[in-house]
Amino acid sequence: MLALDAVGIQRMWQVVHAGDNLVGWPPGKALEYLILRAFQLEGAEVTWPYEVRRGGLLLEQIDGAVYFDGLACLVEAKAWSTPLDFSVIAKMKAQLLRRPTMTLGAVFLLGEASDAAISLTHLLPPPNVQLWNGTDLAWAMERGALREGLKRKLRHAIEQGFADLMLS
Repeated sequence: MLALDAVGIQRMWQVVHAGDNLVGWPPGKALEYLILRAFQLEGAEVTWPYEVRRGGLLLEQIDGAVYFDGLACLVEAKAWSTPLDFSVIAKMKAQLLRRPTMTLGAVFLLGEASDAAISLTHLLPPPNVQLWNGTDLAWAMERGALREGLKRKLRHAIEQGFADLMLS
C-alpha cells in the first residue's frame, strides 16, 4: 500500500476532490485511502479496510477505523456524485449496534447527504454517526484537521443532540 506523505495526500486530495479518476484506483477506494492516511498522518491509529466474518459468512465490510484521544470511530467513505440516501447511515448505525456504546461512526462524502437522510438521522437517535459532506471534508483535508473536525462534530452532538455540524 502507498504511504503518501502530507504533500502527496494534498495532491491526491485535489484530484479526488475535483472528481477526477485516479489511474489504478477502483471507484471510491482513493477517497477511502485519503481519509485513513490523513488521519494516520495526524497521529491517529488506523485500521485499514477489513471484513468481519463469522463461521465463514461475510457479515460486514468496514472501510476502516481510527483511534485517537480516547475516541474510536468506524469510517465509511462514499465518493458518490448523487446525494447520499439514508441507507448508508442506517447501515452504519446497525454496525454500531454490535460494538461498544462509545464507538462512533463517521460517513465521509465527496458530495452531500439528501435532506431526507439528514432528517431521518435527526429522528433516529443517538447522534452517533457523524456526517461529513464534501465541504466539511475539504475544510479538514486542506487544514490537516480531520481529528479536530471529528472532535468538533462530536462536541456538537453531545451538547446539541445532532450529528450534522458544518465545519466551514
